[in-house]
Amino acid sequence: MSSPALETDRAILRPLLPTDAPALGTAMRDSNVTETITFDPPARTADEGTERALARIEEFAKHWDRHGFGIFGAFDRQTELLVGYCGFRHIEEFDNDVHLSTMVDRPYWSGGLASEIIRRNLEYVFLERDFDIVYTATKEFDGPSVQITKRFGFNREDDRTLRQWSVCYYNLSREEFLARHVAYLKQRLLDLNTGRAAQ
Repeated sequence: MSSPALETDRAILRPLLPTDAPALGTAMRDSNVTETITFDPPARTADEGTERALARIEEFAKHWDRHGFGIFGAFDRQTELLVGYCGFRHIEEFDNDVHLSTMVDRPYWSGGLASEIIRRNLEYVFLERDFDIVYTATKEFDGPSVQITKRFGFNREDDRTLRQWSVCYYNLSREEFLARHVAYLKQRLLDLNTGRAAQ
């Protein structure tokens, strides 16, 4: 099964390739990024960052081959630069639940791009792949990620432990996503019509 490519208004989503490792490795050196997505200290050098990125890309590729879905690299539509990654994968430590995993590099933290990329991935798994439920976990101090889970309607479960860290654990059913997504699409249509009327 070939890996799909997805689009949003501002991003192209496709599986990461080994050639993307240097760009991803740059993010692996930023402690502000790594403290929210890994349990290891940031890479100390460019070579170490690229090495870690290659290992992660290989892990993502194996998941795509095994399950037919996985993590997409996110790229700016205009510049083609790597924004981060987002997608779904099984997490062995959490009974192989299908988990949303997201990383957005620091230059793209503002402006709602993370939410845009996450929404497209949720559309993909619920509308195109017919998943019934998905999960995500965040570190409690990661306020932006906690807010995003609330925005999309994720329901908090009992906290869990991953690699000696306590994490907030959430689930989102297809029914809950669709209810909120319909309201979102109605608002977008209303905003579009209002904008046209004002022109």
